[in-house]
Amino acid sequence: MKYFYHFLTFSLFGLLFSCNSSTEKDMGFREIKITETDIISFDEVVNEIEFIPFLIPEDSPLKLSANDPHLEIDDKIYFSTGDFRDASIHVFALNGKYEQTFKKQGDGPEEYSYLNGIDMIDDKLAIWDDQGTFKLYNKTNFDFEGVKKLAGLNIDFIPFYHSLGDRKWILVGDFDGNVDENNYYPVFYLLDEKSEEMKTLSAKARMVTSNLFEGQIDVMSDMSQILNFGASDTIYHFKNDSLRPWVKLNLADNNLPENEKLDPQDFFEKVVSTQAYNFNIGTALAANDIVRIGLFGIKKSANIYPDELSSFPIQHLYIHYPSMEFKVTKAFGAFGGKGYEKDGFFYETLYADDIQNYIESNYFGKYTAQLEAAIENLVDEEDPILLKYNIKVK
Repeated sequence: MKYFYHFLTFSLFGLLFSCNSSTEKDMGFREIKITETDIISFDEVVNEIEFIPFLIPEDSPLKLSANDPHLEIDDKIYFSTGDFRDASIHVFALNGKYEQTFKKQGDGPEEYSYLNGIDMIDDKLAIWDDQGTFKLYNKTNFDFEGVKKLAGLNIDFIPFYHSLGDRKWILVGDFDGNVDENNYYPVFYLLDEKSEEMKTLSAKARMVTSNLFEGQIDVMSDMSQILNFGASDTIYHFKNDSLRPWVKLNLADNNLPENEKLDPQDFFEKVVSTQAYNFNIGTALAANDIVRIGLFGIKKSANIYPDELSSFPIQHLYIHYPSMEFKVTKAFGAFGGKGYEKDGFFYETLYADDIQNYIESNYFGKYTAQLEAAIENLVDEEDPILLKYNIKVK
């Protein structure tokens, strides 16, 4: 599962807007064509940016490993790598100053065995297990405060979830190896806990999706949702319990063919390493009505080196909702991960090795001086920096 994501990780990579009839017409299914000439520098699309150094005391044994972290930001920053050996949660002030570490990992009734996500439920810190259960803790002293288990669930493993409120959820189901007569399998499910009913949404995926991102969901300002999954040529819009196509991706007239989506085992060797085709990685993260989608290809890399993140041709597509105006930049950060957004800002964790590459390549352009100032404030130059930014597409 998630072969592409795991490869990157272990190689150190780690619609219908119904306010009025004219807007409904604008929200019709439309194609976006992206070519190499659309790729611009990151600093051209930034609206606001801040580099927040993680300030860990010199005498502290804490070292944040270079893995894509789970984040939750409230009045504090809650940070965990989710490592199965040590899924501790580290707490920082909003300025990055380290405060304390919690760990309730174990097999006891008040402990979590694994940490696959951090959330807030009713002002409690919620630890997600990918199987429909949250363990709830006081966000200040980490006292155990109960269990939240999704009612009516009939799938075993959930790589991603999104709460619609009123005890309704959109869930991403893990590929179980079964496909229909046309070699598709369902991606998204709508769960109503009150009735304990779960129904399949119409979007379907090919088998290769299970090696990319199996599905992600994020919310727009009108409380509708954008849904995406790996190798899909379509991005979907969900509103009023209805799922509709929103955007068709034309990736330089070289989208991954349908027949290549049927063979997940040789996908890396045949498609990724050769850069033969362009495809949608499957991420969907939204901040301030800008949707960020990860894309592979468009502009070929001279060479792909498995141990160098920057050598892979990954782009970030930023699409404004609902206008569909867009910008494209070379991706950065742990683009194999889920990412994080809060209050109109995207967040990414930058680690020391990558930071040096960004400086040498001038990736952040006119904002490089701000990054260098954040580095100067680090207690240990090996500690990471949290990037907070939002985007303009007009």
